[in-house]
Formats: sequence, structure tokens, C-alpha cells
Amino acid sequence: MTDYGTSNPGFEADVIMTAAVLGLAVSYIKNLVPIRFDMDPRDKDKEWELFKEVVQRLNSAAVGYLGRNNLLPSGTVEAGFAPLHTKGAVVVGVYHLAGQKTPDSVNEPELSPKGKVLYEKIRNEQLPQYVGRGAYTGFVDNWNTVGDTDPVGPLSTVRFLVPQPDVPHETPMPHPRWLPPTSSELWRLRLRRNTQDLYVPWGMIGGDKAQNSPNTWMSNPTNAPNEADQITGLMKTQGMVFEGEPTLSDIAGYTHGMIQAIYKAYGLGPSATPYEITVGTETTKLASCVPCSLFMISLGYPPTSIHLGRGESWVPLLEPYTPGRSSESVERAVIRDLNNSWQDECAEWLTLGLKVLDQAAVTDDHQASVTAVRQYLDTNSRDKSVASALILDAVSIHDSELSRISRTLNPADSVESIAPTHRW
Repeated sequence: MTDYGTSNPGFEADVIMTAAVLGLAVSYIKNLVPIRFDMDPRDKDKEWELFKEVVQRLNSAAVGYLGRNNLLPSGTVEAGFAPLHTKGAVVVGVYHLAGQKTPDSVNEPELSPKGKVLYEKIRNEQLPQYVGRGAYTGFVDNWNTVGDTDPVGPLSTVRFLVPQPDVPHETPMPHPRWLPPTSSELWRLRLRRNTQDLYVPWGMIGGDKAQNSPNTWMSNPTNAPNEADQITGLMKTQGMVFEGEPTLSDIAGYTHGMIQAIYKAYGLGPSATPYEITVGTETTKLASCVPCSLFMISLGYPPTSIHLGRGESWVPLLEPYTPGRSSESVERAVIRDLNNSWQDECAEWLTLGLKVLDQAAVTDDHQASVTAVRQYLDTNSRDKSVASALILDAVSIHDSELSRISRTLNPADSVESIAPTHRW
């Protein structure tokens, strides 16, 4: 993200995430198989036509790029429906490198005896975990017969503070994160209503609703005077753990349960499988967000379904979060290695996606942002963490990937019919 006088951080976020999705899509359909993005089947009547039309824009841009560069695509970008949300259903990170297979049913995963016991406790919400908006609980089944044979969980979404680059930290920081300057218009909506200088820190989910009165259809357990603080208070009472209290010089980030589970599964070895279990009732997309999917695919744990909704202020782990579960030195090495692999893939996908955008039907108001993002990435090309930092910065401007793509890419000249398909 840039802070030049002529830059538009919102447009740049649109371009970054559209490029990341396009880079992933082209890498799939060029060498492997079709890639599919799914929507919640419960939203079919109100969103399917828009969803398939936006996915067709992705397909047109990706296939067009390959054709213009004399590369024959072996697949297309497809639209479909995620599995239907039911209590206890699972999103799976299948470890292809270990020969794992997708389960026959998202509602009846085949688990180890110990894993089955823990799964039932998580599914029935018998253990402390977050159960509010976006609530999916990470869980690792463990089929090991020697050494550590216990499953891991529950692993709920946790809010962390992104380490500041000028503060000593055990884990080396990647490229510095972007924080909007105090003069940015982005802070206007984060000024708490009826105050003169009390702003919601950057990255906090719901922070751009600080000017709103508390939402009447949502509970307000902390009697917050604005909707932003109402959302934060509700998340806390619904079980989300907040590690640290952000100030205006901090950036808040959220590490999802599946991501935590993948670090644990990788440390336990190929006999471990990471899952996310559906809990609560406020989110019904049984699919992984784009930031989670990029991380999962980069590590050989492709998700069973990908949605184009929100991955607000998503972050990976930078240090062990559950010390004592295994050797901290081992966990720290796993985090370092997995994050390095993720950063390398982000650089490949974002670079490729920007090449696609250079030849795609980009909307007029986003052309300058395509140039700005590409120039920034080129200028910092020696630092492999820049692309991943740009993606993290982009998702700190909260919106759905569907909306970002729609704003960035013009409609395809000829929209082919896309027949809806289903997972399971």
C-alpha cells in the first residue's frame, strides 16, 4: 500500500487481492486442474447471478492471458456452491503430499478414537472457544501411534497485535506493515461517535463502524456507545481471545483456527490432519476465505472449498501460540518454515496476477493502482516478504473479495453460462 498524494488505498487493496486471486487461478488452470470458487448455497436466490458473473470475469482474464501468451489452459475458473452448513460440519485441509484424501462427508469425518472424543466436545461447544461471527474452530486429528498421539483443539480465531518493526521481537519481521497516516480519510469512519479524538485502532474488525449508533438487532453486552465497540465487546463475550490491547500505533490482526491447526498438523507429521469445525450460527459459508486458502495451498493443504467473502485483517502466526503443547523450538521452526513458503508463493501469485491485469479489462479508475502496485513490487523485488505484506495490508481494508474483483475487472465481453456445481 502506498501513501502518495495521488494514491487510493482502497483501489490498491482491490488490485492486490484481485491479482492474488488471478495469480492463483492461472497457476491452477495452466498446470493442474480447474479451480472453483464457492458461495453459500443459502444465498443462491439473491447472489448467484452476481457471483457467477464475477467469477466469469476471473475466467475471462485468466484464460485470455494464457491464450495471448501461447499457453494452453488445462482448466477454467468455475463457480459453485460450498457444502451446506450444519452443526459440526468440517472444512478440511487435505495434506496431498502425504496421500490424504478428502472425506466422503463433511458431517461425518473419519477420525481417530481420541480425535472423535475431542471433535464431539468441540462440536457440542463443551470447551471454551469462539462461537460468534466467523466462528470456525481449528482442530487437528492425530493418527500417530508413537510419540505425540493426542489431537489438538479447540483452536479458535485469536486477535493479535502485529509486532512493530522498531520493537525487538523474537521472530524476524517481514516487510513492514502499512498503517494509514493520520491524515488519511480512512480514519474518519474510525472516530468514535460523539468524540473528538477517540479512534478505533487499525485492523480491528468493525472499526469502520465507529460513527454508527449501536446496532439494534445485535446484542450489546458491554453497553458500547457505537457499533464498532459493540462488535468488539460481543466478540469477547462470545469467546474470542484478545492478545494485547491495541493503541493507535498498533495493527490488530486475526489468526483463524484452520491456520493455527496447520502449524500444529505440520509439526505432528503426515499422520495429522487439520480441520475447521463449524460452531455457532452466525456464519454459514462452509469454505475457506481467500487469505486462508492462499496460505493452505502454499503449504500443500488445499481447502475443500474457497469463498470470495471477507478475510478481514487476516494474519498468520509469527510465534508459537500454545507453548507447552510441543517444544517451542520446534514450533518456532515450523512457523518460520511455513511462513517462508507462504511468502514465496504470495510473491509468485501476486507477480503473475499483476501480469494478467496488465492484459485484462481493468476498470478505468483502477488502472493507476495496477501501475502503482506493480511498481512497488518491482522496486522491492529482492524482498520475498513484500507480496505477502501487501496482501496482509489489503485485507486490513475490510471488504469481500467478490466486491474487490467486481470493482477491478470490467464484465467479460461475452459471459458464458456457468452451471452451478456442488461440493459433496
